[in-house]
Amino acid sequence: MNAGNGDNPQYGSSERRLGIVLVLAGGVCWGFIGIFVQAIGPVIDPLTLSIMRLAAASAFMVPVVIYQDGIKSFFIPKKSLRFFALFGLGYWTLYQMCYFSAIQMTSASVAVILLYTAPFFIIVLARLFLGERITGRKSMAAVLGVAGVWVMFMSWTSGSAPGMTLGGIFGLAAGFFFATYFIYVKKALVSSSPFITAFYSMSFGCVFLTVTTLLFFRDRIYYQLDARTVMLIIGLAFVSTTLGGTLNIMGMKRMEAGEAGVLGLVEPITTLIASRLIFGDVLGGRQVMGALLVLTGAYLVYKQPAPSTDKTADGPPGR
Repeated sequence: MNAGNGDNPQYGSSERRLGIVLVLAGGVCWGFIGIFVQAIGPVIDPLTLSIMRLAAASAFMVPVVIYQDGIKSFFIPKKSLRFFALFGLGYWTLYQMCYFSAIQMTSASVAVILLYTAPFFIIVLARLFLGERITGRKSMAAVLGVAGVWVMFMSWTSGSAPGMTLGGIFGLAAGFFFATYFIYVKKALVSSSPFITAFYSMSFGCVFLTVTTLLFFRDRIYYQLDARTVMLIIGLAFVSTTLGGTLNIMGMKRMEAGEAGVLGLVEPITTLIASRLIFGDVLGGRQVMGALLVLTGAYLVYKQPAPSTDKTADGPPGR
């Protein structure tokens, strides 16, 4: 199934608008990750929780792939398998390890701020590997989006602490590896459907994360599962991983990676609003101001003219 940028050098305006809606919807689903994690509580370590949600999300994708693409679509070339293995290692595993290390060495709020430097990395990587133009509007949208996230979370940042410098490096690395997700997806969509892309990327991510955790973080594994926790993990897997990831990938099929990266900043806004509605968390003036900055950046992306027939650097997975 060919669905890449190389086959569609120009995104139609209606297709692009649909892509924007799908990416925003996927970002909203991602925004519930923090809600589910907060509801689950400290009864399971973060890496084990990530493994379980990827395993469940991959299982959820099986009937979707069979219904949408047919059972034969699971049989893909070895070159594509190697690409998805790299996807699972380069994004799911390294991103998770760097992000959780940054949280432990700094704080959750500092790690989130550093993570959402990702739009800058996405724009640069999309230029290098996909041939996407770096426009003034796109750059301004990224600046507004990152500034908005910084304003939202800066009131929660803590002072200097041991390991803060190394933790900051891990946080920036997490932002970089998070950015590679958008490049991997655009490359995969050249020759794979959104559903196969979601299935194999999550499956390989689960395998590599499991192996890495057992090899290097075995002493951090702990879990106390009951029926409520299991149901919440299933909800996390379905809403924020299967549904969120698939919507995002379907949207990226219709728009540029750099634009999708900026729109993905709707995730922290969703987390803040959902926390207010579900847990009664108070939204301060800084959080509202930051959300407005992010939404302004998203509006700039929406108003960005559809790209002209630029030559892109897309190639089949594994190239």
